[in-house]
Amino acid sequence: MRRMTLVLMVAMATSACGEGGSGDDDAVDAGPGADAVAVDDAAPTDGERGPVSGTGRAWPEADALFHRGDPRWLGADAAHSVDLGGGRVLWLFGDSFIATSAALTRSAARIVRNTVAIQDGRDPLLASFAPVWRTDGTAAPAPFFAGVGDRWHWPGGGVRLADGRLVIFLGVFRPTPGQGLGFAADGWRIAIVDDPTGAPASWVVRYVDPPLAGFGAVPGAAVAVVGDHVVALATAPGGSHVTYLARWSQAALGAGQLDAVEWWDGVAWSPGGVPAAGFADGTTEASLHHDPVLDRWLVVASRGFGATTVAVRDAPTVEGAWSMPTSVFTPPESAAVRPFVYAGKAHPELIAPGLAVTYVANSFTFADLFTPDGQRDLYWPRFALVTLERRLDDP
Repeated sequence: MRRMTLVLMVAMATSACGEGGSGDDDAVDAGPGADAVAVDDAAPTDGERGPVSGTGRAWPEADALFHRGDPRWLGADAAHSVDLGGGRVLWLFGDSFIATSAALTRSAARIVRNTVAIQDGRDPLLASFAPVWRTDGTAAPAPFFAGVGDRWHWPGGGVRLADGRLVIFLGVFRPTPGQGLGFAADGWRIAIVDDPTGAPASWVVRYVDPPLAGFGAVPGAAVAVVGDHVVALATAPGGSHVTYLARWSQAALGAGQLDAVEWWDGVAWSPGGVPAAGFADGTTEASLHHDPVLDRWLVVASRGFGATTVAVRDAPTVEGAWSMPTSVFTPPESAAVRPFVYAGKAHPELIAPGLAVTYVANSFTFADLFTPDGQRDLYWPRFALVTLERRLDDP
């Protein structure tokens, strides 16, 4: 019987994702023990390869987007994005440098735990970019999503629901001085904005905590609307990076009914069953979306720690079965002497000669971020473009 091979190709922007953050509002240096771990970027074997593979390149022309707004905003990590509709894109950042003097330097800046920004226009080469943060009682820069006590929020994924509400998943973290990267996960919650049509400074944000009893995995590494539901990648507690799938109806999530969660048990969505692992080597930062050209669900995330690649895994449905990750792009910053590259995820709502994805290059030596070269090159989201292809074998 004749064997035919169909190759579907789509240009997609991509980058590298990982686990890090810069640390405290003051500083966190991972220390000399946090050596970068290189990853093997060789082509996967047949047993690892999914139907989707690809190649990538840096997209430096788009990096200017993040330098186009308020000059006091001097860089950040994370960089999740949410399509708000009407050509507006919400960016969600983790630790962010905010200048506190006319010098506009990081040496005279404060690090706040999170900021947001509105991109007006979906083409990053042409769009405007307006970062937003709060101020505290002394008018000093403060996080957009306020913490409680010594706990703080780093944003995960978010979605705008069919009824217009905006829902953002927030990780809760606590300090661990002298241990690891200086912080540890301490649960999660969601932020709901009933009307996100105005400027973020005018938004009324309400927070909803999950029920005390539960499976324990933290959802929000990536989220997507799937029909009448919102599906979230959830990372197992304890740092194992086993990833599960959770979902809520849009109505329940918008109403803050987090106890209405269902977990994928390998066969069906169940409110009380034992969740089945979607994959064993996930990450706390990723993106999840359906590509209509490839007709596959895609998770884009960094692979490795320190010197990372951007990897893509795919599945015919959001429930799986998910392929092994395939590395499709190596950020040039991964070739540094002691690289720290992470926070990669895709941004399919952007207009680009492919799918736009961002990543962040940081440093394990905190002081590097304050040099002239560091302020220019480190701790800013960077864009890359990836071309993905799907190979279908038809006997």
